[in-house]
Amino acid sequence: MNTYAQTSSHWYRQTVPSDFHDWDLTQVSPIYKTSIAGSERDVIATVGKDGVLRVLDRNTHEQWFEAEVTTLSNVEEPLTLEGVHACPGILGGVEWNGPAYNPATNMLYVPAVDWCSTFSLVEEVRYIAGRSYLGGSVAMDAEMKGHVTAIDAGDGTIRWQFDSPRPIVGAVTTTAGGLVLAGELTGDFLVFDARSGAELLRFNTGGPIGGGIVSYEVEGKQYVAVMSGRPSPFWTGAHPGSPTALVFALPDEE
Repeated sequence: MNTYAQTSSHWYRQTVPSDFHDWDLTQVSPIYKTSIAGSERDVIATVGKDGVLRVLDRNTHEQWFEAEVTTLSNVEEPLTLEGVHACPGILGGVEWNGPAYNPATNMLYVPAVDWCSTFSLVEEVRYIAGRSYLGGSVAMDAEMKGHVTAIDAGDGTIRWQFDSPRPIVGAVTTTAGGLVLAGELTGDFLVFDARSGAELLRFNTGGPIGGGIVSYEVEGKQYVAVMSGRPSPFWTGAHPGSPTALVFALPDEE
């Protein structure tokens, strides 16, 4: 259940009230105009570690739709001393890199972590300097995966989804030329057709991708820069890679 409030000209919506899984919103929320219910609307799209994309009207503040971008399980189940297995996990849902919006396709492209956890309470909560202060413990599942999901920005319909063997924590960037650019923790830089989701290019960068992807132009030539290597140790295990910036140039038109 969401909480909404307004003070003077400002308003907010609390998407995860009484959050006991650390499902905070950690990303920048795209704002855009689109047709919803037959009218053009000014909206904002927000998604967080709870794994749910929500689109809100920036003028009326109502929620138009929501879409799940990862596995959801035992979301409302109260935590216990014995432990409750819930999805997303404490690192699950959407991390620091949020949705990308393409006005030509009218789609939102969302990277996601699909990694469940078992959350357990403790009988006595104690603060210990230098250690996490959680009020309990969290055990991550051995299995993990990730997704890039393309969602209709006007009604929340899922148009296509790409499944990765590891969480997708790197940025997703979309271009006016009809591409979606993404990266995997496997080290692969990916290029998709923005409308169909067809994989157009796969290039291994030598290290896990957890950072930004930027498309830019210099003197009429388009480039794509990809950050590879050394994201948070939560994601990399024994193979963090070397911090590297790779720059690709699109071929000249013939």
